[in-house]
Amino acid sequence: MDDSVKRYKFKDVIEKKTRYQQLFGPIDWLEKCKLISKCHPIDSAPKSPLPHLAKENLFKLFFFDIGLLGHLLGLSYNEHREQGFNYKGYIAENFVQNEFVAQRGSPSYSWEYARSEIEFLHKSSSGAIIPIEVKSGKRTRAKSLGVYVDRYNPDKTIKLIGSTGSLEDPKALVIPLYFASKVEILA
Repeated sequence: MDDSVKRYKFKDVIEKKTRYQQLFGPIDWLEKCKLISKCHPIDSAPKSPLPHLAKENLFKLFFFDIGLLGHLLGLSYNEHREQGFNYKGYIAENFVQNEFVAQRGSPSYSWEYARSEIEFLHKSSSGAIIPIEVKSGKRTRAKSLGVYVDRYNPDKTIKLIGSTGSLEDPKALVIPLYFASKVEILA
């Protein structure tokens, strides 16, 4: 699993508040203000309806703007351009999440099994669940996507990458990150 993707932990955020039930009010408020969005991991066979498989208190939080996120992380403009920092995987995921929220609303869903993680699950207009892997760099090897394909044999997979892609295999699309807003059309 990519170490640049950190899970939100409720412990030690506010003194003596260690559980989701004690913090859901502020998190819910931030989500309703559209300052954050949630992505719920599914830890079983993904099938429709996805919200039914999600746990309310288990999610990843994403910030509404990757430029401001970079600023909060203390990243300079040059670091953003050169992609030479530790959190580029999280920023790429955050970008894709924001595109999906703009297209379809919140929340989104991901998939986890053992040490494998698919960043997003997309439900196509035909009802098929399509796994979407996000890779921030040019290295596009996706072990988790292989695990998902072996387990569930999806009709289509999408890999969003930090370089040019390939549409050679219509069942295994590899497209640039900036095409995230076009996933609905390609799915």
